[in-house]
Amino acid sequence: MLGGFRSADWEGERMDPTIMATATAAASAVSAGLVAGITDTSKAAIADAYRGFKDLLTRKYGSVDVEIVERRPDAPSRQVVLAEELDAAGADEDPELIEAVQRLWRVIAEQAPAVAETVGVRLDRVEADADIEISDITTSSGNAAHLTDVKAGRSITITGIRTGYTPDPSTAPE
Repeated sequence: MLGGFRSADWEGERMDPTIMATATAAASAVSAGLVAGITDTSKAAIADAYRGFKDLLTRKYGSVDVEIVERRPDAPSRQVVLAEELDAAGADEDPELIEAVQRLWRVIAEQAPAVAETVGVRLDRVEADADIEISDITTSSGNAAHLTDVKAGRSITITGIRTGYTPDPSTAPE
């Protein structure tokens, strides 16, 4: 389960650019200090994974403007623009980039699961020859599991979704 959702680690050769944009937003939110209750160690681990993702993205897709999301990671419209740019650049078919995004999501899920909950989940056009499970998502705003044109191959399970909920910061994991 990565950031509240699992798609067999996106086995296959394509990944929806929205997932990359969401990962960028999540990592940027951590870097900008927009998420409370995250330890310095967690921030460092996420920053390292994000730096690797961003370096690869910049090297291979220099025309894609990641900074549009970094400046305002909480703005869904900027995530959409980044997703469109990634799609136009063909980034969704790059196995090296897909691996970097998966690594980033794993680190986020392990080090700061609340970040994925804050971001919501938005898959849009994911294809996976496996089960898709979305569970235990709590988001104060934005999406909470926005599926579109999904071909799972087996099953889709969605449970435990709460939106419009502001978590008590005193209960955040340390």
